[in-house]
Amino acid sequence: MNKLLRINFPLYIGVFFVAILLFVCIFGPMLAPHSLTTTLEVEYKDGKVVAPPLTPFESLDYPLGTDKWGYDLLSMILNGLRYTVFIAVAVTIIKMLFGTIIGMYIGTWRKVPSFIVAFENAWSYVPLFLILYFFLTPINYATLLEPNTLVASFIIIASMISIPSIVSSIRQKTGEIKQLAYIEAAKTLGAKRNRLIWNHIFPQLKESLLVMFILEIVYVITIMGQLALVNIFIGGTIVRYDPLIYLSVTKELSGLVGQARGNVYGNTHILIVPLIILLFTTIAFSMLASGLKNKFQSDYQRTPWIKTGHEPKMYPKRKQYDNAGKFYQLSPNQLAFLALSITFVAAGCYVYFTNESNIGVKQESHATYDLSLDMNNSGAFTASGDLEIKNLSNDDWDSIVLYQLKGISGAEIDRITINKKEVDYVVSEETIKIKLPEEMKSKGKHQISMSYSFNLPEEGKTLLAEGGTLRLTEWYPKAAVYQAGEWKIGEEIEGINTHYTNFSDFGISYQLPEGYSIASSADKDAASGQSSGNLKMKDVREFSIVLLKDMEVIEKQAREGVGLRLFSGSGDEDHLERTWQLANRALQFFQEEVGEYPFKQLDIILDQPSTQSYPGIITMAVNKEDDKAFDYELVQMIAQQYFKAAIASDPYNHAWISEGMSAFAASLYLKIAENQSESQAFAVPIAQMKKIEIEGLRSQRANVPLDELIDIGFISGQPALQINQMVNEHFHLQGYEVNEVSSKYLADFYKQYQFSEVDTKEYIQFTSSYFSVPRGSFNNWLSTKASR
Repeated sequence: MNKLLRINFPLYIGVFFVAILLFVCIFGPMLAPHSLTTTLEVEYKDGKVVAPPLTPFESLDYPLGTDKWGYDLLSMILNGLRYTVFIAVAVTIIKMLFGTIIGMYIGTWRKVPSFIVAFENAWSYVPLFLILYFFLTPINYATLLEPNTLVASFIIIASMISIPSIVSSIRQKTGEIKQLAYIEAAKTLGAKRNRLIWNHIFPQLKESLLVMFILEIVYVITIMGQLALVNIFIGGTIVRYDPLIYLSVTKELSGLVGQARGNVYGNTHILIVPLIILLFTTIAFSMLASGLKNKFQSDYQRTPWIKTGHEPKMYPKRKQYDNAGKFYQLSPNQLAFLALSITFVAAGCYVYFTNESNIGVKQESHATYDLSLDMNNSGAFTASGDLEIKNLSNDDWDSIVLYQLKGISGAEIDRITINKKEVDYVVSEETIKIKLPEEMKSKGKHQISMSYSFNLPEEGKTLLAEGGTLRLTEWYPKAAVYQAGEWKIGEEIEGINTHYTNFSDFGISYQLPEGYSIASSADKDAASGQSSGNLKMKDVREFSIVLLKDMEVIEKQAREGVGLRLFSGSGDEDHLERTWQLANRALQFFQEEVGEYPFKQLDIILDQPSTQSYPGIITMAVNKEDDKAFDYELVQMIAQQYFKAAIASDPYNHAWISEGMSAFAASLYLKIAENQSESQAFAVPIAQMKKIEIEGLRSQRANVPLDELIDIGFISGQPALQINQMVNEHFHLQGYEVNEVSSKYLADFYKQYQFSEVDTKEYIQFTSSYFSVPRGSFNNWLSTKASR
């Protein structure tokens, strides 16, 4: 029993609890079962109505329950805990660093000035909470400052106003140590101040400093909790009216407690769950501090002639000197710490490598391509492709579906093997369906090898004879998307690409005849005129290639090192230069207002049969008679590099997302960058809807399958105008100026869903949460019952 009493339980428990907290801080967002914009919708399930708020353990999908609006409490805690802990640690590091250095130097003065002592005494009575409150109130509510800026502001202010108390404590401790005999001996031997401080005083303080550091973390968390009681949430406070509520932007723990304090008398779990985690956090650090204090006091008893003023609870184990020369053995404490460290690293690696993003629509397949392409002088191609397709679902696959080679002439498949074994496949007009042998159905990864040949299409003869450009469409076998237990294949619509593909990684080698070069979706193409090379690209939904011959080119560096190239065969240098300047201005606007351009290169190819946007490539149709229409189309195509190439959506069922968001972004560019009025900036969307009205077409929601679409205006102009109307009506919830909120909305949407997939349901969840509007606000232009 006496041995049990001598075990330093606070230290072991504290280390274990803090390790859990640090693990959740680092990997919490990966462990979160839902995104922060996902809400529980009212549904009828197993004979009963399921509606928020759910209580803890009422649903396996929401183990800790939901709040009144259907947001998952567990996901908010897993995302917010890192803010609570890391902010507290950052504040403590800064104030301890400056406070310790200043305190030690002042403590070595012969006499401390009375005004410093007076200031310390007076400052000790000032509630730091009030200072923070008055500093943060003007900037914390409905501000356009980024959450990171607000967090940094809190860290700096909280650190600066806390330094005097640290200085006072360290000064007094230093003054006590300075009176000890060994310090006087060091002075007698000629030690200067710096040597005294860092070689004699600091080593004596380091244990006390470590305990103080951990206790200061608890103190900072307490300050954050006090601020939350007056609706000052670290990282920003969102204010909602009718009813008046306050929400935390970062979802840090004290903010979750503060925003839920109205649930004291009902739905108490919304308050109690984050409060328990907050208390656990403070208890963990407090136990660690207590355990370290016990350990240090115990260690000092190995030298009983050093009086510490404390009677230790633990008794040290004397060092055994007769074991010298033997193989080094770890102590039980060291073994326990090593086991904890290995568990921490192993669990972290497991979470990191098995993590599936919960942002957007879940991806259940992933493809990696290794392709080769050779062209001879007569326009005949031989190609081969190695595809690695991963099954990320819980299903066994009976088959794998690839899209058929189209837009090229005379395509012939020589052979297809899967996992180095020839298999049967069925070729239809749209797809190549590969049947999996029984022993391969449960595999999580499949290696597909394919060799094929094709010729240039009819329009390619002009390229061979006269030069120019030609985009190779559907020149490699694209893997379809596997979702919800099936391969998603959009129905074919003439003139519209409905191929539904995931973000994939590509490696391509090519060989062309002399005089040809290519523009592609790669980050860096070979120099103009170079006919062979190797290309690589990650996270693109498709890899486009345009063959070039005898083309004029302007190649310059745009903002942030993005290569911007324009190709034209018309010889109109003025039009080429004007187009480059417009493209550069538009790209710079989106880089500044929306976010970093998703690729490293943008190729714009003029004088093409149609206007289209592909990853890293834009083809522009000839339209020199109407400069305004050409300018709008070009800006919209650049916007599609953000909202189509970098954000995926089903092109058959949810085409409006890329079309509508890019149309809104293009109009916003004209409004802000070109200083046009709202009616001028949105002239194209307005004209599209007026055309529909004049023709007497019935109203139609934007998220209809493309084969039911009546007019392009319903998926382009209609969403752009509706989004603009929503921003105009609710911008005050996110800031003070409508243009800034419009840009911020696009930037936040892009940041949230970059390299993810969005459908109508996900869009409504994000936007309704962003502007605090009910789902019914979208009913006049979207079907809110849209399925995935």
